[in-house]
Amino acid sequence: MHSDIKKIIGLFLIWKAFLIICLFFALNFIPLAQTDRYLGGGLSNYLTNPYLFSWANFDGEHYLSIAIFGYKGLEQAFFPVYPILIHFFSRPDIFNLNTSLFSAVSWGLIISNLTFAGSLILLFKLIKFDYPSKIAWLTLILLLVFPTSFYFGALYSESIFLLISLGSFYFARKGNFFLASLLGILSSATRVFGVLLLPAFFLEARIQKVPFKKYFWILFIPAGLLAYMTYQWWLVGDPLAFYNVQTNVGEHRTSGITLLPQIYFRYLKILLTYDITSPLYQTILLEFIAGISFLLLPIYGYFKKVRFSYLAYSLLGFLMTTIHGSFSSVPRYVLVFFPSFLCMALFLVNQNKLTKWIIISIFIIWLAIESMLFLRGYWVA
Repeated sequence: MHSDIKKIIGLFLIWKAFLIICLFFALNFIPLAQTDRYLGGGLSNYLTNPYLFSWANFDGEHYLSIAIFGYKGLEQAFFPVYPILIHFFSRPDIFNLNTSLFSAVSWGLIISNLTFAGSLILLFKLIKFDYPSKIAWLTLILLLVFPTSFYFGALYSESIFLLISLGSFYFARKGNFFLASLLGILSSATRVFGVLLLPAFFLEARIQKVPFKKYFWILFIPAGLLAYMTYQWWLVGDPLAFYNVQTNVGEHRTSGITLLPQIYFRYLKILLTYDITSPLYQTILLEFIAGISFLLLPIYGYFKKVRFSYLAYSLLGFLMTTIHGSFSSVPRYVLVFFPSFLCMALFLVNQNKLTKWIIISIFIIWLAIESMLFLRGYWVA
C-alpha cells in the first residue's frame, strides 16, 4: 500500500500541474468574463494575484465571506464545516481585510487540495475491498479527468465532503458503525448530501447482517444537518433556508418538484435552440450529459453487482440534485458520488483500448476548457 500511496500522490501532482497550466493559458488567452461580481476576493484582488484568487470564483466568494464575517444575506445554502475550518486556520481580522482575504484563500486552498489527496488514497483503499487494483486505478483516473474535477482544487467544499463521506463509508465497511456515524454527522453539516449516508448505511448494515444495537448510531447521522437547521432558524427564522434560498440563484431553479422527464425535455429544447457559439452552450451540454449518465450509471452498477448501499447513495444523491427542476450544477454535485465513478470504471474496463483513450482524452480536453472558463469568471457549474 505504501507504493500505491506514492503513485496516488504522483497522480494528484500531475492533475494539479495540469490545472496550473490551464490557469496560465486562461490568464493569457481568455478574456475576463465578469468585472463586477463572482471573482474571488473582488476585482482588484483578482487582478493583483489571479494565480491565487481565481480559484475562489463564484461560490468561493461566499465561503470566504462566511469564514471572515459569518453568515449574512442569502448565504445559508453554504454549509458551515468548510468555512469554519478556513476561519480556524486563517484567523481573519476584519480590520485588516486584505491580509485576511489572502490568508483565508490560502488556507481554503490548502484544505481543499490536502483533503482531495487524502480522498484519492481512501477511495483507492475502499474500492480494493471488492475489486482488483486495475478497477481502483481506473476509478481514480476517471475522477481526476472528469470535466469538473478542478472544483476539488478550488475554494469549494467538494474535497472535504468527499474525504469525510469516504471515511464514513470506510468505517461502515469495517463494521464500525459508531465511527462511521460520527463522520456521517460531520458530513451532514458539510453538505446536505451527508444525510444520504443514513439510508445507505442501513442497507450496508443489512448486507453485513449486524444486530441493530451495532448500527443504532446510524440514526444520528442527520444531527449535523439538524444542528445547522436550528442555527438557521435562530438566525433568519427559517430552518429550511439552505433549501429555500436556492430559488434565488437564478431562473433555472424553481420551487416545488419537477419530474425528470420534464427536465430532459427542457434541456433538449434548449440544446436545439441555443446559440452553439456561446461559451454557455458547452456548459448546458455537459449538464445534459451528466443528467443522463449519472442516472444510468447506478442502474448499470446494479447489473454489475456493485454493493447496493453504494448504488443507493449515488442514485439518491443524483435525484436530490435535480429537485429544483434543473441539471444546473449537476456536473459539480455528482463529483462526490464516488460509486458512480466506480460504475464508470466497470463499464470502461471492458472496452477496447482505443475506446478507453478516446473517452479519457475527451474528458481531459473538456476539463481544460471548463477549468479555463471557470478561472476567468465564466459560470460553469
